[in-house]
Amino acid sequence: MSASILDNSPDKVGNCPHPRDTHVLFGHEAAEQSFLQAMNDKKLHHAWLIQGPKGCGKATLAYRVARRLAGAGVCEDNGVLGSDPNQTISQQISAGSYPDLLVVSRQWNEKTKKWNNEINVNQIRKISKLYTHRASGNGWRVCIIDCADDLNHNAANALLKILEEPPEKGLLLLVCNNPGRLLSTLRSRCRSLKLRAPGVEIATRIAVNCGAELEKAVFASELCQGSPGRTAQIANGNAGELWGDIEEIFKQLPQIDRVKVNSIAAKLATKSARQSLGLFFELLTLRHKKEIKNMALSGDLQQIEPWEKMLGVNHDLQLDINRINLDPAQVVQQIIFNISKAAEQAQLIKMRLTDVD
Repeated sequence: MSASILDNSPDKVGNCPHPRDTHVLFGHEAAEQSFLQAMNDKKLHHAWLIQGPKGCGKATLAYRVARRLAGAGVCEDNGVLGSDPNQTISQQISAGSYPDLLVVSRQWNEKTKKWNNEINVNQIRKISKLYTHRASGNGWRVCIIDCADDLNHNAANALLKILEEPPEKGLLLLVCNNPGRLLSTLRSRCRSLKLRAPGVEIATRIAVNCGAELEKAVFASELCQGSPGRTAQIANGNAGELWGDIEEIFKQLPQIDRVKVNSIAAKLATKSARQSLGLFFELLTLRHKKEIKNMALSGDLQQIEPWEKMLGVNHDLQLDINRINLDPAQVVQQIIFNISKAAEQAQLIKMRLTDVD
């Protein structure tokens, strides 16, 4: 993989440093202490599931674990699992050249000039090759899967076989946004480290350090409920304009202004707007989830079902843009129409309940 692709890998967020180059992690001291205790007691489990909301620092934690196991010098100023960024091991990991660390993630497709949607079985088979070669340094061979949500069916089954016969001094770190999507047999073979978003204040500070304006960073951090990665991504994009469009759509539900929707879709369908399209989907999903949360808080539990069902449908549609090369404009239109349909179904449920009462 070329240096340019390495620098712009699928888990890279905006102007922020890549997780492998990030040496300070805020808000996850308890999780780090849990891993450090197991390491010091020489009771390291062979597989760890690092789970939590998207952008909360899971991949950064995984690289911190890898550096410590590789033998990078301790740097207490950088936190519980902090390492010296100036040491050779740390620099090799940042460069992607450390021989005892394998990172498995979605691959760049030279033909389509896009990132693949899935992690395939051939990528997982490389883990077995890593574990068969003689390790250097502290003897640990570490594999980071970022993220495990992207494993296709065959890849998940191949990984399961590896977990069933773990090698000595071989460690698997599975970064995961949605553990429910993983095979239960995979989850049961991992020790879990649950991370939470560190909070609005920390997320705002990180976004500002990544080049975002303070006002945009505050807006994004509150919207993302304190998830730093998502905050930085949204704050560095044209989130304000897109959020305004989305709020206008939701205010009119279950009705929709088709002229407005067509205008939004056309604007986002151009090649130059690819980044804005991804941000639009991110914001739309957040607004969709906010609607579900508001219903839960108000006790309208029966009305939640059509919204939750449509959330999954729309998620699959977003993936299909690259998976089967759908027209982005049509996908934007269909997703908004689906939201309208969910709102209409929820409204009918509310009317039926009112009639019963």
